Amino acid sequence: MQNIIGQWLVSLRQYVSLSLFLSSPERLPYNRFCTALTIFTYYMLCLGLVDEERSFAELSAHLTLELGLLALFVYGGLRWKNSLARFQQTFSALVGINMVITLASILLYRIDTGQDNLLENPLFYMLLIWNLAAMSLIFKRALEIPVHLSAMIAFNYYVFYQFVLIWFYW
Repeated sequence: MQNIIGQWLVSLRQYVSLSLFLSSPERLPYNRFCTALTIFTYYMLCLGLVDEERSFAELSAHLTLELGLLALFVYGGLRWKNSLARFQQTFSALVGINMVITLASILLYRIDTGQDNLLENPLFYMLLIWNLAAMSLIFKRALEIPVHLSAMIAFNYYVFYQFVLIWFYW
């Protein structure tokens, strides 16, 4: 148990480094329990987003959808490149950076920005670009593809996720 926690703490440091564009997915420990702990922590992080407009059940459903689509995109990309052995670390890296950026967004949105509409808030766009850039870097390194192709994959993932959210919730 202590070894798993130690490896998970290494993973957390790597997630922060990945989010800051200083690392790559292959540096993560190859441990499914670390990924499970990260997913559990990500769900617990959803508690920080609960308010009058959003329940934990709704946020958990969004997160489950996000993780499912992320796994599907990673599986599809790695299958295309015949590199399915990289699935564990690539998926863990993407979940980890999303968790780190979500934590940063919770902390930043707690600061009163004076914007009522999320789409009018420049902070939203900065966080979105950061997230897409970090995802793009992971796709680039995991799939060994050019930057423009990895950026298109990250952007298409985001657009597809938004369409699925609209389809399910409106």
